[in-house]
Amino acid sequence: MRIVKILMAALALLTTFNTRASDKKVVIVTGSASGIGKATCERLLKEGYIVYGGDIELEKNQYLDKTGGHSLILDVTKDDQVKAAVDRVIKEQGKIDILFNNAGFGVMGTNEETTMEDAQKVMDVNFYGYVRMIKAVLPQMRAQKSGRIINTTSMGGKIYFPLAGIYHASKHALEGWLDVLRLEVKEFGIKVVIIEPGFINTNFYNVSGDYGKKYGANTAYGHIFEPIAKAPLPKMSEPDVIAKVVAKAITKRNPKTRYVKGKSAKMLIWMRNTLGDKMYDRIVMSQLK
Repeated sequence: MRIVKILMAALALLTTFNTRASDKKVVIVTGSASGIGKATCERLLKEGYIVYGGDIELEKNQYLDKTGGHSLILDVTKDDQVKAAVDRVIKEQGKIDILFNNAGFGVMGTNEETTMEDAQKVMDVNFYGYVRMIKAVLPQMRAQKSGRIINTTSMGGKIYFPLAGIYHASKHALEGWLDVLRLEVKEFGIKVVIIEPGFINTNFYNVSGDYGKKYGANTAYGHIFEPIAKAPLPKMSEPDVIAKVVAKAITKRNPKTRYVKGKSAKMLIWMRNTLGDKMYDRIVMSQLK
């Protein structure tokens, strides 16, 4: 009799443990190896979420497996990798509560000089990459009648600077697509959130700058390129500033449709919305003299 009681107690404990584990929210984060993605994964792991982080930088992404998370091989430009990543999460956890779309890529160059190859690469990561991920998780979220799709766009989806035309195009396109998505999935209990970061201290500017070196300096657009290339980097916020916003967007019962956060974001978006095209153009170009 005593053995039976012990077994029943053990079974009850195991059932309680499994129930608590299943109550944990399951999150997929793209672009998780560095910057905002990494900061978000680290914060959510500390807060008790089940975190799957996907990235193309496999070695850098291994920190997840060492800290209680799960690393995914994930290039958001490849349909097969997106499907495999989402299928794995559903197989292992039975649900997907949150998708945080964050993978991003930029090219610095004038519209005329940026090659079609580079332009397509930016759009494939920044726009179609988000579309791929969302289309992959939507059937599961609709079936469970709940979900949150949180997306890093950029203040660049509302404003513009020279030498970043294709980057701005990708972010403007993404903002419009996500606005429509928010309307379409509302009845399924799925919430869509946009986060528009300002200047954030990540590797993004180094990568964009590398592309800038191959465009602009020795062409007809040198008068635009050189002042920008020589200018010091602006003051930046740390990635965890955005990670905190992601955590807030997850836990709020009714999150905002948009969060603007990070150095200069609110000011620059206000300028663009308030001053009109010509005045905004004058202010931007005055900084290049």
